[in-house]
Amino acid sequence: MKLTRFKERDFKKIEVVVFTIICILFISGIVLYRTFAIFEVKTNQNVIKGTVQDPGNLYFAFYQQNEENGIYEIQKEMPRQNEGYQLDKDNSFCGVNGEKDDHIIVTLDRDTWSIVVTGMTTSRTKCNLYFKKTFDNNTLYDLSGNEYNGTFVEGATVQRDEDGALGIYFDGNNAYVQVAELPATIDWENGFTVEGEFKVTSIHSNDKWQRIYDFGGGPSDNNILMAFGKNTEDCNTTCVSFSVRYDNTNRRGDFLEFITINEKINFIARYEKLENQYSLYVTRNQVFLNKVNYETSEFVKNVTRTSNFLGMSNWETEQDRKFNGYIYSLKFTDSKGNIILWYDF
Repeated sequence: MKLTRFKERDFKKIEVVVFTIICILFISGIVLYRTFAIFEVKTNQNVIKGTVQDPGNLYFAFYQQNEENGIYEIQKEMPRQNEGYQLDKDNSFCGVNGEKDDHIIVTLDRDTWSIVVTGMTTSRTKCNLYFKKTFDNNTLYDLSGNEYNGTFVEGATVQRDEDGALGIYFDGNNAYVQVAELPATIDWENGFTVEGEFKVTSIHSNDKWQRIYDFGGGPSDNNILMAFGKNTEDCNTTCVSFSVRYDNTNRRGDFLEFITINEKINFIARYEKLENQYSLYVTRNQVFLNKVNYETSEFVKNVTRTSNFLGMSNWETEQDRKFNGYIYSLKFTDSKGNIILWYDF
């Protein structure tokens, strides 16, 4: 039998064929890889907590609710932090090959605006994430998941301020938000923290206290509130008060010159319980303001609060009790760090 010798040009032909096959396989792999999801995000970029045992990539497909018809439409990227969206937990899921994996939990960290994925053990996992508005024409949605939603009343609305920031606007005349009933199961008694961001457009020069929030059962009925006023009977200058009422007894901390017109203000107020003494700590724009101690065994009741407002007082509903400005965020947490309610944009 004769052995055929390959000539040099035959080797070149084989090299071309092999090279062509490799290129085809490589390109096909890229196409398949890229079509696995709309686009990919490496686990060390947008995911701030991943439990990936098998090294690999995590993919995202983002869907955003159309404001006009309510239909979810696929997007190239997730909405930005200041666009007023939240993660629709009921529709969002993660899995492999389109199959939902109930062990994988996906959440949105609103502080860092990052996706948090836990329980993932398989590479090439894909998360389908659905985003809906934090509000609609009638409702302000509670981001805590407790469904303590608010209802816009008399013209209160979400809109952008002159700097383009999204917030609830109150006209100072009629507008307010009616907040859902807060049950007695909420642990206020052991202390709580309230933090938020707001801007005052104008202050009424009279003896009326305007409200950022007021949660209670009516006037002098176990209210938890934040008020501000000018030339009131308790304060002869611009003054902010953080108040808690036990029945008709007031525990309050007043802070002078807190308000600056048309300035966005961040605040954190923390009520802490140490044995039978409570302390109120307040910071404004990260600057410590004051501390007030209350030596009492009865500070705040865990009662059902049925009369709850943003931008309006429980004492009266007339014009000079109404807030004129923007609320950008408001969050309450209990002494263990559990979120009670949270409004944010």
